[in-house]
Amino acid sequence: MIHYTCDRCKREIDSIDDVRFVVQLEIKPVREESFAPLCDEVDHLSELNEILETAPPCDCGDDNATGHRESFDLCGECYEQFRRNPLGRELSFALGFSNN
Repeated sequence: MIHYTCDRCKREIDSIDDVRFVVQLEIKPVREESFAPLCDEVDHLSELNEILETAPPCDCGDDNATGHRESFDLCGECYEQFRRNPLGRELSFALGFSNN
């Protein structure tokens, strides 16, 4: 029998009676390319061809280029807390009132 433990609270999850939630994260670097505004007088296909020909080759074996995947097991209580606040930030609502 496989035993599961909640990765957040370290409580054992009974695979028969309890529901186990799996959270999968995919983290990958993103670079935003800056493009010139569209203009009717520019041949966009030739520009795209030039970009593709001069782009460096992609090394798909590099973990930093392709990203990273992580998987976590959560019990029901920890799943609800994660669902409400996935980044674990303090949730404080600051109400601002005018001095009128």
